[in-house]
Amino acid sequence: MIAEHPDRQALMDEVHARPVEVIEASCRLRRLVFVMPARPGAMSEAFERFMRFCQEHGHAMPTPASRQYSFASAQRQVTWEFHTEFVTVTWRGPLDDVESFPAELGLDTIGEGLLIGATRIDVIADETVPDRLLPGFRLPSLCLADIENGRGQVATDFVPDADSFTRFELAAGGLTPLRRSIIARRLLEIDTYRTMALLGLPLARSAAPDLRAIELELTGLMAALSDAATPESRQASLNALQALSVRNGQLSERLDYRFAAGRAYGDILGVRLAGLRERSTTRGSTLTHFLGNRVDPGLATCAAVEKRLAKSSTKIERAIELLNVRIGVDTQLQNAALLDNIARTARSQFLLQRTVEGLSVIAISYYMLGILSYVMAGPLGELHWDKAMALSLSAPFVVGAVWLMARHIRKLHDQSPPKSGA
Repeated sequence: MIAEHPDRQALMDEVHARPVEVIEASCRLRRLVFVMPARPGAMSEAFERFMRFCQEHGHAMPTPASRQYSFASAQRQVTWEFHTEFVTVTWRGPLDDVESFPAELGLDTIGEGLLIGATRIDVIADETVPDRLLPGFRLPSLCLADIENGRGQVATDFVPDADSFTRFELAAGGLTPLRRSIIARRLLEIDTYRTMALLGLPLARSAAPDLRAIELELTGLMAALSDAATPESRQASLNALQALSVRNGQLSERLDYRFAAGRAYGDILGVRLAGLRERSTTRGSTLTHFLGNRVDPGLATCAAVEKRLAKSSTKIERAIELLNVRIGVDTQLQNAALLDNIARTARSQFLLQRTVEGLSVIAISYYMLGILSYVMAGPLGELHWDKAMALSLSAPFVVGAVWLMARHIRKLHDQSPPKSGA
């Protein structure tokens, strides 16, 4: 039997995780985008609340692996989508549906989620957007472009209306039902991802003063390194650099994920815009050109801040390495001087010890000769030998014996193993 990869089914399910729902020739689509709190379990808690909502209202229960779930109410078709860090709630109804936040959507289950985007798309059966609908858009930011090689047209100004919804007009009369549904979904995703892509821009702007302070402090510390002539001043510089590294790391930790997510959303936005296959008209910009002039600079700002953070981190690490090398050299010089001093002290002690040993031999020999004179006094008197002569003859032997004894004792001390400390 052929063994299957454990992730094969998950990969197959991912292909069909968010199917395109076929929409009517005329309808109104709305979408709300909620960013979930950046804490573990926030998304799973929202999904559990959504499951309870489905159970309470008689909808089929979604599975834990569901990424997209749809249900029908009396007047609307509702779709929930669970992404990595945000949730979208999309619904469609007739063109005259004026409710911006219907009660049957289950929005209470969002909990701590914060509204970041709201989109409204009016799908009409015309092949071009009627002139009567254009006055509702602001001329300076009007986007009016042919799509699908001229078989449809889209208009928007990316300006929220009174209910905070960004309005699109999609003239899809020349499109098949499937292409109409795909284009409507792409427009929803374009408005979703252009918002999510720029979510890091406010963080980049708020972090700019802190980053500038780090850069200026680093410049001052680098300039002061040449003046750090004492070990104390070098250690103080090292402590300051390490504190600066911590601040830079905390700033990077706060921004890295947001900037990485912004790049990913920006890439998705570019793909979705390319999928419209736009052609410009004489009465407005294309969505690609309009968003490119606004989203790209925002992403570039985030990229610039990210690059500055990485550069300052590299500079701090390099300065710490250089300072550590300098402190290491100083430590080696101090250790060498200390070892030299210890060597001189040991030599002095050795010479002193030898001197003391020599004096000890003389002193012991002197006392031994004195004792020997008392011991030999009687025998020498009986033998009528000269006492002074006898002591003179025995003196070299006494001195030699004492010297050999001292040398033997020193050898025993040198050969004995050192006692370990307690």
